[in-house]
Amino acid sequence: MSPNPNEAVSKAKMHRTFAQALLIKKYWWLHALIVTAISVIGLIALGVWTYAGAPPLVNFVSSTTGEVVIPEWEMNRGKQVFFLKGLMTYGSFWGDGAERGPDFTAEALHRTSLSMGTHYRNEIAKTRAVTQDDEDMIKTRVAREIHTNLYDSAAGVIRLNDAQIFAYHELNTHYTRMFTDRTYVEAFQNGRIESYIKNPADIKALTGFFFWGGWVSGANRPGEVYSYTHNWPYDPAVGNFPTYATYIWSFLSIFVLFLGTMLVLYVYGEMKTLPGEPFNGRDWSLTTVDLENKGDAYVRPTQRATYKFFAFAVILFLVQILAGIISAEDFIGGGPVDAMLGMVGLTIPFSVARGWHLIVQIYWFFMAWVGYTIFFLPRISKVPNGQRFLINLLFTLCVIVGAGALFGIYLGHTGFFANDEMAYWFGSQGWEFLELGRFWHVLMLISFCLWVFIIFRAVKPWLTSQNMWSVPAWLFYGSAIMVLFLFFGMFMTPQQNFAISDYWRWMNIHMWVEVTFEVFTTCIVGYMLVQMGLVNRAMAERVIFLAVMMFLVTALIGISHNFYWIAKPTGIIALGSVFSTMQVLPLLLITLDAWKMRTERVKAHEAVAEGKQRFVMDGVWTFILAVNFWNIFGAGVMGSMINLPIINYYEHGTYVTSNHAHGAMFGVKGNIAIGGMLFACQHLFQRSAWNEKLIKTVFWSLQIGLVMMMMMDMFPVGLYQVAAIIQHGFWYGRQQSFITNEVWHTLTLLRAIGGAVFLFGGVLPLTWFILSRGTRMVREAATVEEGEWTIYDKEKAKEREAWAASDEAF
Repeated sequence: MSPNPNEAVSKAKMHRTFAQALLIKKYWWLHALIVTAISVIGLIALGVWTYAGAPPLVNFVSSTTGEVVIPEWEMNRGKQVFFLKGLMTYGSFWGDGAERGPDFTAEALHRTSLSMGTHYRNEIAKTRAVTQDDEDMIKTRVAREIHTNLYDSAAGVIRLNDAQIFAYHELNTHYTRMFTDRTYVEAFQNGRIESYIKNPADIKALTGFFFWGGWVSGANRPGEVYSYTHNWPYDPAVGNFPTYATYIWSFLSIFVLFLGTMLVLYVYGEMKTLPGEPFNGRDWSLTTVDLENKGDAYVRPTQRATYKFFAFAVILFLVQILAGIISAEDFIGGGPVDAMLGMVGLTIPFSVARGWHLIVQIYWFFMAWVGYTIFFLPRISKVPNGQRFLINLLFTLCVIVGAGALFGIYLGHTGFFANDEMAYWFGSQGWEFLELGRFWHVLMLISFCLWVFIIFRAVKPWLTSQNMWSVPAWLFYGSAIMVLFLFFGMFMTPQQNFAISDYWRWMNIHMWVEVTFEVFTTCIVGYMLVQMGLVNRAMAERVIFLAVMMFLVTALIGISHNFYWIAKPTGIIALGSVFSTMQVLPLLLITLDAWKMRTERVKAHEAVAEGKQRFVMDGVWTFILAVNFWNIFGAGVMGSMINLPIINYYEHGTYVTSNHAHGAMFGVKGNIAIGGMLFACQHLFQRSAWNEKLIKTVFWSLQIGLVMMMMMDMFPVGLYQVAAIIQHGFWYGRQQSFITNEVWHTLTLLRAIGGAVFLFGGVLPLTWFILSRGTRMVREAATVEEGEWTIYDKEKAKEREAWAASDEAF
C-alpha cells in the first residue's frame, strides 16, 4: 500500500521545531500581533509610571515663615531659559544632554550640601569653635535633611529649612558668576564668551530650576528610602548610593541574557538544518540586473532626480564633521577651525556647534535614505504620474528645513530673536537631538510624510494580503514606522514637568536610533542583498520578518534604560535592564552569519573571471559589512556594556556613553546611509566616472578614523572620568577643572589624529567624489518602464509554491 501523503504531512506537523513554527508565513500575523501586544502593554506601563510618578513641581516655601522662596512660575521660566540658551547642548540635567559643561542637577545638589554645611558651621561658630564631632554631626544632618521629603501635597508646596534657603541663595551667586564673570573658575566655556546670560532675573529663574532638579535627586520618593531619581547622581556627601533594585536587576538582566543567548543559538541551530540557505540568490553576485544589462545606457525614470539628495547629504556630512571639530576644540581652548573663525570675527558657542553636530548628523542620514529609497522605486513598479514633481517638492522642503535648522540654532542660542516665542519657533527648541526650532520641526515632519507618500504610491500594488510581507512592502513599512515615531516629539512642550517632557523626547530619540533605524536598516540591507543577487526574495522576506520582530520586541520596551535616573519608579529599572540587555540577541544572529557574508566578495570576483558578470559592487558591499561590524561592536558590545543599571549608574552622562553613541550612530546609520548612496550612484554615474580605489580609501579612512577617535580618546577618557566619579562623586567628574585638565587635554589632542584620518581620508574625498560626478551621469529613460519587481508574481510562482509546500511540510 502506498503511503498516505496527508498522513505524512500530519506527522511532520506534529514534529515541528520552534524554528519551523517561526518560519511558517501564514502564521506571521500572529507573531506580529504577539510582539505588538507585548510592546503596547509595556509602553502603556511606561507612560502611566511617567505621569503618575513625576516629582512635584510646586512653590518652595520657608518652613519657618511660610514665605515663598522659589515660585513655580520662576522654575518654569528657568526651564525655558535652559532650553533657549542651549544649555542642554552644553551641560546636562539628570545626566541628559552634553558633557562639556556640568551636570546642573548634580552640581546643584552637591553645592546645596556644601552650603547647608556652611550654614550650620556658621551657626555653631557664633557661640564656640567648631569641633570634629560637630563636623561629623553636620555631615550626617545635611544628608538626612536632603533626603527628607517635605512636600506637602495638601498645601501644594515644598517646605525648605533655613539651611536649604541659605544654600539656594549661595547657588544663585554661583550661577550669576558662571554666566557673567569671565574670571570665575567655573565660568561658562572657560570665560570665552562674556555675559552669555545677562538678565539677573533669568539667572535667578535658572537657579530655581537647577535647585529643583537637585532637590528631586536628593529627596526620597514618598514611601521609599531612595530619591525620585533612585539616588542618582552618585554623591557620598549627600548619601546618594546605588539602590538595591539597581544591583538586583543588573544580576537578573545578565541571567536573562544567558537564557536568551542559549535560545537564539538553539533556534539558529535548528534553522541551519532546514532547507534553504540565506545566501543563495543567483549565479552572479554583488552586481545588479541594471548594471549588467544597461551598463552606460540609461537609468529608469525619476532615478536621476535622486542625485540632488546625495549631493545635499554629503554637504551636510561635511558640515556635521566641521561642527564636531569645533566642539572638540572647545575642550582645549581652541584650535585651527576656531582660529579661522576668529579671523573673521565669528564666535560659535559650544552649544551651537554641538547642536549642529547632532541634528545635522541625523538629517544627512535621512537625506541619503530618502534619496536611495526613491531611487529603488522604479524597479518596484511603474512610476506614477506626478512622481517627479513630488520628488522635487520634497527636496525643496528638505533644503528649507536644513537651512532653517542651521541658521535658527545659531540665531536662537546667541539671542538674535526679539522675543522668546520667536526663538522657540524659528530658533531652537533647545532639546538634545531636537535642537531645531518648532516651526522647522513641524516642516520636517511634513516633508518626511511626503517621502512616505511617495514610497506608498510606488509600493501600493504590493500592499495586498498575498504580498504583505514582501520586500517592497517592507520598504514602505520600514520608512513609515520611522516617520511615525518622529511624531512623539510633538507631545513635548515647554510647559511640562521635565520628567514628562524628557520622557517624550526619549520616545522620539530612542525610537529613532534603537528601534526604527534598526528596522529601516534591516529592510534596506535586505532589499540591496536581493538586488545584488545574494539572497532570493522569499528568504529575504523571512530574514527581514524575524529580525524586525526581534528588534521590536526588545528595543521598544528597551527604551526604559534611558529612564533609569530621570525621576521614574522602580519598574522602569526592571523593564529597562531586562529588555535593553536582550537587544543584543538580534545582533547575535548577525554575528553568526558574518563569515558567510565576508566570503561573497570572493564569489563575485570568481564570477567575473568566469565571464558570468561584468561588475562587482565592492564599495557598496564593504559598507554593508561595516554596518554588521558596527551593529555588533558599536551598538551591541559598547551599548550592552553600559545598559546594565549598576554600570549605567556611574557612567551615565560621561564620555563612555559618547563612545557608544559614535560607534552606533555613524558605525551603523552612517555606513548604511553611505552604502545605499553608493549603490544608487554606481548606477547613476557613468562607468568611466566610477573610482573603486577612491571608494576603498574613503571606506577604510572612515572606519579606521572612527576606531582611532574612540580608542585614543572617547573610551579612555570615559574610563578616566568614571574612575574619578567613583572616587569623588558624579559632580567631580563633570566640573570645569576636571574636563579641561592635562589628561583630558592630551587625550583630546590624540583624538585629532583619528579625526584627521576621518576627515581628510574619508569625508572630503567622498564629498568631492559625489559632487564632482554631477555632470557625468548616465541618461534617464524617456519612457516609463514596467518595474522588474512587478512581474515577481509571474516569474516566481514556482518559487512561492515551493516555499508554501515547505510551510505545509513544517
